[in-house]
Amino acid sequence: MNQIRLITLLVVITGILFLSCNKTKDGQFKVAMLAEGNTFDDLSFLQSCKEGMERAKTDFNLSVEYNIDTTTNMYQQRINNFASQDYELIIAIGYMWNDAILEAANSFPDTKFILVDNELSETRNNVVSIVFDVDEAAFPIGFLSAWWAESQGSDSPKTACIGALKIPQIRQFIEPFNNGVNYYNSIYTRSVDTSIVYAGNFFDSELGVHLSDSLINEGADIIFGVGSETASGALLKAKQRNIWGVGTDVDQFYSFPEVADFMLTTAEKGLDNSIYEVVKSFTEKKFNGGSTYHGNLENLGVAIAPYHNADAVIADSIKTKVESIKTEITMGNISTGW
Repeated sequence: MNQIRLITLLVVITGILFLSCNKTKDGQFKVAMLAEGNTFDDLSFLQSCKEGMERAKTDFNLSVEYNIDTTTNMYQQRINNFASQDYELIIAIGYMWNDAILEAANSFPDTKFILVDNELSETRNNVVSIVFDVDEAAFPIGFLSAWWAESQGSDSPKTACIGALKIPQIRQFIEPFNNGVNYYNSIYTRSVDTSIVYAGNFFDSELGVHLSDSLINEGADIIFGVGSETASGALLKAKQRNIWGVGTDVDQFYSFPEVADFMLTTAEKGLDNSIYEVVKSFTEKKFNGGSTYHGNLENLGVAIAPYHNADAVIADSIKTKVESIKTEITMGNISTGW
């Protein structure tokens, strides 16, 4: 009996020591959030991720380290650095972290990982992926934008999209948006034109300014900016040219007040809420490793932001149709084409 008690005591002590090495002296879990870029305060995607993490930090008493860098060849080194320092949860933002997480998940099986905005290419029991069905929001916004372009009085109404990179995460906004424009044309027998440009860079606001200016010179009546700082530059130039814009990720009427007066709406990702919920599951020891969290219209993981200053001028019939399209998408009766 004494031997059994001794073994039990050793197991308990071992467990306590294991947990303590992953926590600070104050008993906080050590969490790291990693990203590629210039700043987490980008008025869009990364800022929303940080806001969700900050809320979780406060609510669950976490010790959080933020790490951001523009280098593109140190993903493995950066993620291993935190895992080797006994960070128990590591959150990596973006598709570019896929391979680094795969290797780190094998090398550090007791560490939990979250991959944001991409589904891990191979299942790992200590990784949760977070993805967003943004096409479900982009399609009805494309429909709305087509109406908006036509309402501006141009003889050749036109929508324009500026994407950072031609990757699935950006295309999932832009292509369904254009399909929404085409849907508007088909049901109202119109011919609103579309234009797409990819900048090749997430973090070049000046390039976004230049591309937006060029598209407006070519007749664009509304600019859909997709992709961090490049998109921010595009929307800022649109506002300066008195052209309305559509944002992404977070309601840019609030996050980017410099363009608020000319924001039609935003195709929102629930980045903050989704990150918060998965981090919460980790703190409650309910981390569902090997799974993928999907944000969509039905669970409010994606959404169309309020119309704010544009609300009074959008026709009620168009507002009603947008809501109808959202319902039909959720029910599977309308395909976004993605």
